[in-house]
Amino acid sequence: MNTPRTLALFACLVLHATGGFAAAQDVSNSSPASIQLTLSQQAPDAIRLEARHAPLGKILKAIADKTGVSIHYSVLPDAPVTATCIGENVSQIMDCLLAKQVGLVAHKAQKDKPAEFWLLGSSVGSCQAVTVEPTAPLAQAVVEKKPTAAEQAQVDQSMREQSDLLLEQAKSKDPGERAQAIYNLGLAGLKDDPSVDKAIQSAMIDKDPGIRAQAVTAIVQRGGNDVEAFLTQAINDKDVNVRFNAVSTINDDVNLLQQASKDNDKGIRELASAKLAELNARQKQ
Repeated sequence: MNTPRTLALFACLVLHATGGFAAAQDVSNSSPASIQLTLSQQAPDAIRLEARHAPLGKILKAIADKTGVSIHYSVLPDAPVTATCIGENVSQIMDCLLAKQVGLVAHKAQKDKPAEFWLLGSSVGSCQAVTVEPTAPLAQAVVEKKPTAAEQAQVDQSMREQSDLLLEQAKSKDPGERAQAIYNLGLAGLKDDPSVDKAIQSAMIDKDPGIRAQAVTAIVQRGGNDVEAFLTQAINDKDVNVRFNAVSTINDDVNLLQQASKDNDKGIRELASAKLAELNARQKQ
């Protein structure tokens, strides 16, 4: 199994693989391409991406133009991508689009500096790094009218049905289906449903490391008082990719980052150290 360090060193090869992204599909060249990115002021679905048979580079460009972020990468696969991603912020959209198959490091927006995303390996070897910058000012969010009581009830029912379907999928014997269900439960699972929390927490001890890694993301997405405890569990996981995924979600927990900076994997140590350095720099501002 590749370690995060291996992913970083050989990202040029990984990015060429048409199956490297969970959202990628083989489609006919005759299929019409479309990209629709909608911003809303209503959480938890503040950002919605609908891409159909579109090149990944164009999707990343649309995200940059619409949200104002900067995205850095080297080489992208040629296969067109079909994906539906819904999230509270751009990080969740990027995670969904890349499906955690390629290392992704994000830096939050700071004063006079937009949020930035790096697909790991963007400047390694012979790959020429590409930076996608927004070509227009940050677009205005789409303001939606407040739904009526009947409309809201319909939305609530739809969300309940979707959450229940994901809970059933989380019981699948197929590890890939379980992992996808856990990730989606973190995004779209009902906030007040203890069954959702139980499913995600159970995934933290799944025998499949890919599912444990997705559980980390889902727990962070849902938030709550137990996030730090689960992150502590994750950075001590026996699988290097679970630990790497956990560190990638930590933004301001100095104690956890210091623990991770002593990990036996070089890639994890470097990522944790970089995050600690960023924290120190912010504190000096």
